[in-house]
Amino acid sequence: MAKPLVLEPSGKWQLNYDEDGCRMGRAFGQDKDQVILLLDRYQPEAGVILSVMGKPFNDGDVVSTPVTTTFGPNLQTGKPRDALVGTSGKEHLPMLMLGERDFLNRGWKDAQGQPAPTPEQEKAITELTVKMANRTVVLKTGQMGAPMTAMRTCTADLVKYWGLDPAAQESRTRKPEPIASPGTWLRPADYPTGALRKGASAVIDFRLMLDAAGQPTDCHIQGMTKGEEFPMLTCKLLMKRARFSPALGADGKPIASYYTNSVRWTMEP
Repeated sequence: MAKPLVLEPSGKWQLNYDEDGCRMGRAFGQDKDQVILLLDRYQPEAGVILSVMGKPFNDGDVVSTPVTTTFGPNLQTGKPRDALVGTSGKEHLPMLMLGERDFLNRGWKDAQGQPAPTPEQEKAITELTVKMANRTVVLKTGQMGAPMTAMRTCTADLVKYWGLDPAAQESRTRKPEPIASPGTWLRPADYPTGALRKGASAVIDFRLMLDAAGQPTDCHIQGMTKGEEFPMLTCKLLMKRARFSPALGADGKPIASYYTNSVRWTMEP
């Protein structure tokens, strides 16, 4: 195994407020070894959506690759999961879209319904290891307590901007629950013809606003990769097919709320 590439910060954390999401980023290393770490949240939640970009992540001409991410030190090792491979910017920097990851390195499904990391646990995290088949990159993030406190402030402001009460959403006794499997909302036959001809694919992060009956009232694209054919179609189909049991407030009564998820438009090999 090649020796791990250990990178110290080469810039400060930058937090970007947007009406549909919060993005935090930081640069590590220099020159050909420089790496950008991105952490996204589209709602108040325990984990983050991770992406990394830079020449050290060049993995050739593949669509996806197994990657293990581990926050540390002194935490259990993360489990390998497929990450989407792409490029970013005019320089076409290699990019790994790692998806939702838990700060305590629990499997994402395992983390659902479990206590969120405490501020003390976040403060104890000082590095992120990204392990691919033929290389390992260690990013010396520094204590993650203060950055994640800023991220929580941002996501609370998001909910307020959407016209909802952050405290009421945090105290929900039940989140909106899809009545049918989300896998039935978008189907192979829905794949845009133009995208099929070009071999185009996309990852779409979306948010549905829901009324107190669980009916979608609006659809927002929170983040996406390239592919102009996909966002409008995604929202059109979600508004048509997605139905929910409504969220319940602290008193057990239905309340207006929101639902976020992502979809991968990819063609079978």
